[in-house]
Amino acid sequence: MRPNWKMRFYEGAEQALIGLEEQPADVVISDMRMPSMDGAEFLRIVATRWPQTSRILLSGYADEIAIQNGAAATHHFLAKPCTDSDIIHVAERGLIMNKYLRDPYLVELLSIVPGDLMWPITFRRLHSILQFSGPSSHAELTDFANDHPALTNLVHELALREQLIPADSHPDFIKLLKILGIETIKALCVLWCELGQPSQFDGERISVDLHRPLVLGQMAAEIARLRNLEPESVDQIRAAALLCHIGDIFTARVVPEKHAASRHRADVDNCDIISAEISEMGFAHPAVSACLCACWGFSHQIIENIAFHHRPESAPTDRSESLLIVYAAQHFARKAGVDGVTRAEKYDLARGFITRCGAAADWQVWERACIGKHVPLESTKPQNF
Repeated sequence: MRPNWKMRFYEGAEQALIGLEEQPADVVISDMRMPSMDGAEFLRIVATRWPQTSRILLSGYADEIAIQNGAAATHHFLAKPCTDSDIIHVAERGLIMNKYLRDPYLVELLSIVPGDLMWPITFRRLHSILQFSGPSSHAELTDFANDHPALTNLVHELALREQLIPADSHPDFIKLLKILGIETIKALCVLWCELGQPSQFDGERISVDLHRPLVLGQMAAEIARLRNLEPESVDQIRAAALLCHIGDIFTARVVPEKHAASRHRADVDNCDIISAEISEMGFAHPAVSACLCACWGFSHQIIENIAFHHRPESAPTDRSESLLIVYAAQHFARKAGVDGVTRAEKYDLARGFITRCGAAADWQVWERACIGKHVPLESTKPQNF
């Protein structure tokens, strides 16, 4: 069943710009190769004139230079050839993106984000390879892994924590991708890029910023397996948990003073971090995380799980097993962290949502399973989950 959208089609960029002057659009999808003006230039104009419009670029796999040229003005890339379903799904993500772009505080934040932070080159390369289903993908993934061994080590660490591989085994990047799933690999790549692409990775000396999402991802995957979910669903749920706090990493880098002020307010007022962030910045990190993941091409379900992982009862979906699992991982990880019991007291448990999802009887079982396999980090630095 196709969605009920009002759609307009134009033969070229000039006609499209005239049409947009007459009636702006929520989402614009442009081919890269058009007569007189390419898609990257067209979307740069759209970004300038209609910054609240979601912008999606269709490009051939060989258009690497074109993709780089269009990165700053583009919210999502879709590689050709693609199916009708691919276009529908990317348009749905564009509509989600559009909702966030109408928040003036988020618009202001995104306007000052450097291009290399918004679309890291390494992630863009991986994203392009994974979108391309041709015979060269295996070789290109191997080349990618050889260029970034530290990322492979990070992926290996998560697989070890989840006990998906023997402790003495060293599967290659492609094998790890098959074990964990595409969305998980993309999520780990994003995290690695946004934390500066460290050239070395040691699981025994991991930073707090990397340890925290690994804990969330591991716990979410554990619960999903307890629910006997299919590997594809486990992959999607794990990816959402891994990226829940990417918005926190972003705000710390882009608006460090406001970020620090929100943490200070949470401690001084003894309030939850969402309330503190909204008070100090006008938005909270789940919205930033969801907005970024819409840009990066993650699925609608992943984006919704990220957007409401702190307050699931506010989600548009009344009962969502995947959101429930991400929320549970968040709750258990908070309790397992430094000063966990004290920090957990700041947050009311979403008992109504848990009951609606039919998980009240399983909650303690999940918590014991997650805490029992938790890998603690020897650190005295407080963590605001």
